[in-house]
Amino acid sequence: MNTTQIGTEFENKVFNYFSTLLDEDELSLASKWHSKIFLHKKYPTIATDRLIDFDIAIETYNPHTSSNEWSSLIIIECKCYNHKVEVGDLDEFQSKLNKVSDSGIKGIMVTSIGFSQNIITQAQKSHIGLVVFSNNDTKWLVSRNNNYKPENLMQILQGREKVGILPITYANGHFYNILDLLKEWGVEISNSNVVNIPYLKKDSIQERCEKLIKEFNPHNEDIAGEILFKKFPQFRITFADLPTGILGTLSLQENLITLSDAIRNDIHRRNFTLAHEIGHLCLHGNFLNKYLGDIQEYDERTVATFPDEIVKRMEMQANLFASYLLMPQSRFMNEVYRLFTQFSITRGRLYLDHQTCNQRDVVTILGALSSCFNVSKDAAKMRLLNAGLLIIENTHVPRRIGNLFR
Repeated sequence: MNTTQIGTEFENKVFNYFSTLLDEDELSLASKWHSKIFLHKKYPTIATDRLIDFDIAIETYNPHTSSNEWSSLIIIECKCYNHKVEVGDLDEFQSKLNKVSDSGIKGIMVTSIGFSQNIITQAQKSHIGLVVFSNNDTKWLVSRNNNYKPENLMQILQGREKVGILPITYANGHFYNILDLLKEWGVEISNSNVVNIPYLKKDSIQERCEKLIKEFNPHNEDIAGEILFKKFPQFRITFADLPTGILGTLSLQENLITLSDAIRNDIHRRNFTLAHEIGHLCLHGNFLNKYLGDIQEYDERTVATFPDEIVKRMEMQANLFASYLLMPQSRFMNEVYRLFTQFSITRGRLYLDHQTCNQRDVVTILGALSSCFNVSKDAAKMRLLNAGLLIIENTHVPRRIGNLFR
């Protein structure tokens, strides 16, 4: 394709993405009535009435008046370059926005590669949204790690890392979920059909894992692999070069769990990631089938519209599930108290504070549990914390102790 065709295809993908946010009843019923999206609509300038053609525009109207004039306007500029967007592009975009209106208008720049640091700094001051949009057509539904650290997101924004599953949105100095950003900018989003993940107590998740283990009675150390084979025989596992920070993904359409090449040789992280994805199947399978099962392409668009708190709850529950599945209650408690006896830990729990002896005990027990259950020290730490067997004092713990958990 020539550059014009490439640009048109990219604009259409971005348009389809934002259309999904606005037009699907289960995602944004109210904005379906109060907002409209346009591809290449022209707007007159304030001074001369000269028309300016914008790539994508979202007009929102006041439902309490009969006026057809927009009350707020979001303009989306698409840049499908083979290099990062430079600050000159932002200057030109801002100039066009200012010519149309000096208020009630918001701008978003979308690119497929990334932005220079200068444009990121200027966009922050000018309150222009920046989006790096994924061109990945893989049918991924749930990401292993949706909660990127800001420094990792900035690497994506600068084009140094792969985009991955979701568009990365940066505005007003913060990283946003697309839906939350639209809400902040005045697009009316209905809560009547907002998806929800029920709250589950830790005991409830633990009971499900115990029931699963009792039902399928895994005999080898690969508990997660054996459970997957017996309970979900239609699923297969593969490895791929996933974006940085994503250890595994789950596709319901393809009955496929994809693990990152980065953990292919790390048995501890591989076991936990697989158990995490099984957790999504067991805890959220009905939910995913209901809201995502009939989506045939661009599944990542729908996931991106889930409220952040829903994604975080799903990830937290899947992590707890993995912890309880790989370290079953009875066996885990027996091993912990055996180790407490062996290393003369008489208080019935571990304490992590500034004392060298306590730090040594924590490192020793975590190492032993990691080897026994084929999990990382981080996973063993989380399991101890959830069981109330590890107390971390609110003191200045030396940085080297935190590193030993890895």
